[in-house]
Amino acid sequence: MYDVIIIGAGVGGLSCGAKLAMNGKKTMIIEKIHHVGGTSHVFRRGDYIFPMGPLSFSYPELVKELLKRMGIKEEIKFKRNHFQLISPEIDIIYSEKLNKLKEKLKNIYKNEEQGIKSFFNELYRIIECIRNIHEWHPDFLIGRARLEAKKRLKDHEQEFDLINKYNELSSKKLLNEYLKNDILKRLLGSQGTYQPMMNMVHLAFMWNVMSEEGIWFPSCGIHGINQLLHDSFLKNGGELKLNSPIKEILIDEDQVYGVETLNGQKYEAEWVVANADYKKVFLELIPPSKLPKNHVENVKNTAYTGSEFCVYLGFDPEKVNLSKMRANHLFYRKRIDLLKATDPEDFENKEIEICLWSNKSSEFAPKNKKSLILRVNMPYDHFDVWRTGEKQRKEGYKDYKKSLALKLIKTVECIFPGLNSSIEIMEIATPLTYRDWGQRYLGSVAGWTRDIKKIRLNTKLLLEKPIKHLLMVGIYSVLEPFLGGYPVSMYTGNLAADLILEQKQ
Repeated sequence: MYDVIIIGAGVGGLSCGAKLAMNGKKTMIIEKIHHVGGTSHVFRRGDYIFPMGPLSFSYPELVKELLKRMGIKEEIKFKRNHFQLISPEIDIIYSEKLNKLKEKLKNIYKNEEQGIKSFFNELYRIIECIRNIHEWHPDFLIGRARLEAKKRLKDHEQEFDLINKYNELSSKKLLNEYLKNDILKRLLGSQGTYQPMMNMVHLAFMWNVMSEEGIWFPSCGIHGINQLLHDSFLKNGGELKLNSPIKEILIDEDQVYGVETLNGQKYEAEWVVANADYKKVFLELIPPSKLPKNHVENVKNTAYTGSEFCVYLGFDPEKVNLSKMRANHLFYRKRIDLLKATDPEDFENKEIEICLWSNKSSEFAPKNKKSLILRVNMPYDHFDVWRTGEKQRKEGYKDYKKSLALKLIKTVECIFPGLNSSIEIMEIATPLTYRDWGQRYLGSVAGWTRDIKKIRLNTKLLLEKPIKHLLMVGIYSVLEPFLGGYPVSMYTGNLAADLILEQKQ
């Protein structure tokens, strides 16, 4: 009998496990695949090291503080990464402090000066309220911390009311009120070239993470942080089982009592913490008869973000011109044609994320070589026809994904001449990769949808309920990734551990 069983060794599960083990709880982490870290792991191709998922993250000071609470004393340094957008109308680094970005935009769009000032004034107001929302807002806390926050809510009445007001206001409506230029509205409403579709609070979270807090990369690598958590967990008596898929979460009378693995092994525990895909947990690992019908329907009907097509490249920098790239992260769109935006293979009409990955660490590429990552949104349905079973594909799949990769590279060559002839190694991930290796529902890569019209769940944190002693952690345990993906996974792991630890105090 365990005090706690944790499903999944992603950063949320590792964080929760490390803190519980440090505090004497008998804890076991059960992981489906052969390594810890989930999608924030790395893989090697030849002499190159590539990331499976996140490329960097925000709130480095919070991450360092949480790591201390989990028994990790190693010093980690962080380097800020910046983000650039190149589209037919604009070439801009947009990750600087908002004040600097505002002045830059006023110089570019002189006819929009007053509208820019007015929009940024409202954005500042919201960011001031949400910057430390996880410290005072009851909706972002659980257990005793939430009860204490409710008692102190009068101290934050003004911020609370303002957040409620802007939660109901679409960013598209506010941008249309102040601005006329469509390119400018898209940049401020999506941090790119897409139409604004989220509410103003969610947009403020995004700009706070991108510009005010900034996006950073740790000296040990993101996978290095996972390893530190793993080591702390084991050092303090935690148990880890790899290659052990879960078949079912065991429930009796609305309370969890353990798990059963795919090979029929049952483990009992007072608590189960799932660092796993939310839809997979509630639609596949728990029998529908054990759940409230409305919860199942809400989970089914709230959309995730979509999937992506990703190309990893190792190349010779002497053979390619990268002069247009002025930041480690670049989003590029060759043209914006709204009438033809439905073709998933029309890469010229899509936003392509480009990361100069080898700039983050000298360990990621051989000497005198570099590595790039190209990512583009891709609907899961476009690839589902190739899937015949888990990690099984129809004949021709490899040739097809390679042809798509070369098409994507050809588009990127418009700004990086010579890229194709410089390539020395290439790896490709599709929505099927994210489904079968990343264990993401239909290959989703970034949590719940940002589209306010598609949300059916009505709580910010999804850690608790509807099953007693079953807690969710990780990117899918929050409706809005208010700290960014990696920190919010660590934060929810810490919240879950605190809730368990306070039960018998």
